Amino acid sequence: MAFDDENLPITHDTTWWHASVAFPGGAVSPAAAQALSAALHDQRFHFLRKDAGLRLRTERPCAALLDRLVAEQQITGWIRGIYEPETEAFGGPEGMDVAHAVFCADSRSALPETGSSGTRERCVMLLSVMIREAGLDPFEAGDVWSQFAALRPSVDPPAGPALDRSVAAMRRLVNADAARRPDAEPGWTDRVAAFADAGRRLRRLAADGRLIRGLRAVLAHHAIFACNRAGIPVAEQAATAWLGRQVAFSTTADTPVPTRWSASPDPDLPRMEITVTPVTDPVELRASLANRLQESGHLRTPAIIDAFRTTDRHEFLPGVDLESAYKEDAVPIKHDEHGEMISCISAPSIVATQLEQLDARPGHTVLEAGAATGYNAHLLGKLVGPSGQVWTLDVDQDLVDGANKNLAQAGATNVTAVLADGAAGLPEHAPYDRIQFTVGAGDVPAKLLDQLAPGGRLVLPMRIRGSISRSFAFERDGDTWRTVSCEMCTFIPLRKGVCDDIYTLVPMAGDGNVRLETFSEQEVDRDALRTVLDTPQTKIFTGVKLRQGDPFEWLYLYLACALPNGLSRMPGSRPGFTPHFGWGSMAALDGDSLAYLTIREGADDAGRFWEIGVIGHGSHGADLADRFVTEIRTWDEGWGNTAPEPGFRMAVGDARGRLTVADPRFVIDKAHSRLVVDWPRKG
Repeated sequence: MAFDDENLPITHDTTWWHASVAFPGGAVSPAAAQALSAALHDQRFHFLRKDAGLRLRTERPCAALLDRLVAEQQITGWIRGIYEPETEAFGGPEGMDVAHAVFCADSRSALPETGSSGTRERCVMLLSVMIREAGLDPFEAGDVWSQFAALRPSVDPPAGPALDRSVAAMRRLVNADAARRPDAEPGWTDRVAAFADAGRRLRRLAADGRLIRGLRAVLAHHAIFACNRAGIPVAEQAATAWLGRQVAFSTTADTPVPTRWSASPDPDLPRMEITVTPVTDPVELRASLANRLQESGHLRTPAIIDAFRTTDRHEFLPGVDLESAYKEDAVPIKHDEHGEMISCISAPSIVATQLEQLDARPGHTVLEAGAATGYNAHLLGKLVGPSGQVWTLDVDQDLVDGANKNLAQAGATNVTAVLADGAAGLPEHAPYDRIQFTVGAGDVPAKLLDQLAPGGRLVLPMRIRGSISRSFAFERDGDTWRTVSCEMCTFIPLRKGVCDDIYTLVPMAGDGNVRLETFSEQEVDRDALRTVLDTPQTKIFTGVKLRQGDPFEWLYLYLACALPNGLSRMPGSRPGFTPHFGWGSMAALDGDSLAYLTIREGADDAGRFWEIGVIGHGSHGADLADRFVTEIRTWDEGWGNTAPEPGFRMAVGDARGRLTVADPRFVIDKAHSRLVVDWPRKG
């Protein structure tokens, strides 16, 4: 690195390429953060968490990289923008150079650490290194924390022993020697060095009058950005800043003000991650969850938003840590003897989506199939109010007992969990204004429809063919039913009842961990399919191009209707397996053969694209691949991603014959019901 005559490193001006990146579920998941970090391994970058996504800045344009992550469904889209550095806030051009250096050094580790524990504690240690190297004494450091706190919401501080413990833990963090932190993860030493270098550079710039803003104000701004990169919620930032001020200015006998910085490592450092925890954590986590779901569009109705804001999700997940309880992810609660998950509490976005579909109102009587831990039933109880009633069913006594215990502890007086088959319902308490399934079904439980009140609504996640399923909100339309809402989703299937949705997971022989989902209605040779990937392949590319932001949702739906066995998920990896996404692929099945989706990148006058291809295996894999390709081209010509969204109608019993549609491919007959898809062609 070159240095000027003041011995300050010379940072050449960089025009940073800027993009706003959006993620599935409206939040940056740990998996997506890892994928993005890995993709950026060969260049400098920094980022800011904003609007439930990231504002990414890179040394070189990375449009193709982001487009690939869209195709892999790690991100949902991105928008090119202009980077406007906060030059004045960071002390002027030279201060901004310092900021960019520490941004990049920290971003390399902070991004893949998304969702991990201890981010707040690590951030405090790094900021303390910068503050010390900037030459500030403990009282001046306290002023940095005070300025940081002034830019964050006020806090309701703890008192008594809780206050003493929190301040003591914060003191250990700000005074510890970060470079000697025990059991530090790879890259920690480099991060500490980068923050130390930034502090020294800022100290020199301030001494020479080359900062256009006060040193402590600049450091407080660094604290905001560092906490943002670490993914620390605003309420936790406020609590941390308040504690930093207390360390410097508290006058209680039990929290003496330090007079010097400690150079010795603290042997209790690994336990600090659980000591600096604001007492408002659950409140903030609830609020943050509701805010994320509102920003992503999953929550829209005021009553449902209020139910999310006032329900402690963690109380329905005993034994699960607080952070995990509020993440955008399903939480398993029961597995079978083979280790397969058979019950879970759905991801918050799925819970919100279904409640919006259900539209439960005060005074309603609601039946829920799939009690799990009772969380969704408790939300329903709040929506129907004291004059309403919720009955939630499950097929395992231990789940029913656990749900009732959780509901009682939460104070729910209008919700009861019962041991029963959800598909058979609970006729003794019918009729119901709303019936909701939080488990998947392969067919409509026809007998349950008789338990629905006139004007009622059924929300049912139902498979169409193979692995393709959607959450349908059905209402009566004379003798048949129509959908008022339909959302893409996947749920754990019904079991132990009259409408089980049984599937068989077929592990592929050979290297790797590829497995294939198959269902009872699919006509396949499961034994032959175990070795089908070892047979010669036929690869055909379709000429159909998808571009940034184009969903696979509608192609999947079309293929589920057009192919005899629908589409099956085939996750995993192995040598020679080239799926269209990083997690795996979707496959068409026929007897002892299969054909799966692949993809290749390209560019034309319109920009980057991904061309869809098909790879066939098995005795008639070539014919299956050819049919697969034909249907993809037919979809692209007649529907594609520009056609109007489809509607759905359903009928059971004798009324099934009344449902017709011009295109027979869009008629799905099941044992108990008929589903038709009303899908206009594109104009």
